[in-house]
Amino acid sequence: MQCDDHDGELLIKTRASKPLAALLGAHGLRYAYRGIQAVHDVSITVGEGEIVALLGANGAGKSTTVKMIAGALRPAAGAVSWAGKNVTGFPSYAMVQEGVTLVPEGRLVFQHMTVEENLQVGGHVRRARAEFAVNFERVLEVFPRLAERRRQNAGSLSGGEQQMVAIARGMMSSPRLMILDEPSLGLSPLLVQHMFELIRRLNQQGISILLVEQNAQQSLRIADRAYVLEKGRVVLAGTGQEMLVNPFVKQAFLGL
Repeated sequence: MQCDDHDGELLIKTRASKPLAALLGAHGLRYAYRGIQAVHDVSITVGEGEIVALLGANGAGKSTTVKMIAGALRPAAGAVSWAGKNVTGFPSYAMVQEGVTLVPEGRLVFQHMTVEENLQVGGHVRRARAEFAVNFERVLEVFPRLAERRRQNAGSLSGGEQQMVAIARGMMSSPRLMILDEPSLGLSPLLVQHMFELIRRLNQQGISILLVEQNAQQSLRIADRAYVLEKGRVVLAGTGQEMLVNPFVKQAFLGL
């Protein structure tokens, strides 16, 4: 993977023949927890319509990085650009309004609210209100199980169904970029396969994806590009196909 600066615009060279303009750019991000450096000068980009995977072991800095991008954490240093605009330090609600939605690790649904009420919360942002009916119909088409469960409290659903609610709620905000943090964590093998098919389908509907995942093989199979974080630093970057055959990735993440 290469990135070129052409007349001030960051271009991403992917496996596609045509370079993509960067939709999201994170440049030199740093963050520390109680004085302990968790992220060191991390720089990543996501092009319009791309799936970009962020790989790394537990504690590598993946979640911290995407939380800085999504506005849930303020970087100690570095910058975040979005569609050519400097959004460094924007809070999470402002990033959602810009079109960046984080679906965090842990299926953080509103347990005592119904599925439908959870989705209504997602569609409450100003940018999505006019499209609420269209988004709601689309979400129930993508997740027919949620249509069946729409009157149930989200806390009564299975783990896989709660993950569907979390992603569907994110879709209700009309995002241009969805950041998915460990969406397959704790799911059965069958549901894991379904989850990755769903991520591909979301991308085909025009949503760019930044994917944080422990399941490296499945992630790289659907990713246009990928980055590997180790101890808070980017140590490797390339296309999904390049990463699948990279000796370091094969040994560290694919068990080969």
